[in-house]
Amino acid sequence: MTETAAYLVRHASEHDAVRIAEIHVETWRAAYRGLIPDDYLAGLDVHGRAIMWRSIIGKPTGTVLVAVRGERIVGFCSSLRSRDSAAPPEIGEIAAIYVEPAGWGRGIGRKLMQAALDHAAGHGFVAVTLWVLSTNERAKRFYAQAGFSPDGAEQDNKRLGFPIHEIRYRKDL
Repeated sequence: MTETAAYLVRHASEHDAVRIAEIHVETWRAAYRGLIPDDYLAGLDVHGRAIMWRSIIGKPTGTVLVAVRGERIVGFCSSLRSRDSAAPPEIGEIAAIYVEPAGWGRGIGRKLMQAALDHAAGHGFVAVTLWVLSTNERAKRFYAQAGFSPDGAEQDNKRLGFPIHEIRYRKDL
């Protein structure tokens, strides 16, 4: 566990899945408004996301960290071995990092990111990548401040039912 300022970063448990899902939905609706279709954002379902997060937390192939203030989870980060087919096994990936909108700009995301990078380095990863929506300027600034930079890979992803253009960022550890 890592403690800095008023926030504790710890590994998530399956009991945290509902709160993680609430943050996931709330943050998507705030961060992606105007970037992805409103009807998709309106249809996000906390219950369905909680089931998804409970199954992810229970897998040994990745790590989910949560930032906690007092008893309240205020953010989370999910990481795993890179899902990119051509990536060597020593490349990790940040699959998700979200902080409740009320906590934006308070250093919570930085603490989560550092804890995830420390965890990756401690498990033998030499670099970490992540995919970011090409139009998400706030996220791109956050990743650049964390030492990530675009590595030249881009993709058009249709997994949500509509096309989104993503850029891959990388940070060597």
